[in-house]
Amino acid sequence: MFRFSLQKVLDYRAQLEEQAKMELARALHVLLGREQAVRDLREVIAVHAAALEGKTDVTPADLWLWRVYKERLEMDILAAEEAVRQAAAEVARRRTAVVQRSTDRKLLDKLKANQAVRYAREESLKEQKQNDEMAVVRHGAGHGA
Repeated sequence: MFRFSLQKVLDYRAQLEEQAKMELARALHVLLGREQAVRDLREVIAVHAAALEGKTDVTPADLWLWRVYKERLEMDILAAEEAVRQAAAEVARRRTAVVQRSTDRKLLDKLKANQAVRYAREESLKEQKQNDEMAVVRHGAGHGA
């Protein structure tokens, strides 16, 4: 029966790959949340701009408040876009880690497969040799009688 001598290492590498995948999923979740925050802020600006346009009795104070509020929202958007860039960079790092962990595991998987094939071939050769020896013994026993 074939036993892979590095099975524990293979299992550990598979575990590391799974952890890297989970970290990537978390990073993607953060990125999506930050992208949604940017969209929400842009929507707030659009809604308030439309509401201001629909108003018939706009005072200078309303315009001043809107301008200050809009500037603050635009600053928030800039900060949120920076957070999106950071989250995207983190996703890229996590994706690279997943690829590396996967490559490490696949290397051992390939080694295991190659060793299993070699083991099966050697076992087949041993079996064939035993069959050949038995055939020679039987053939010899039949002629000796």
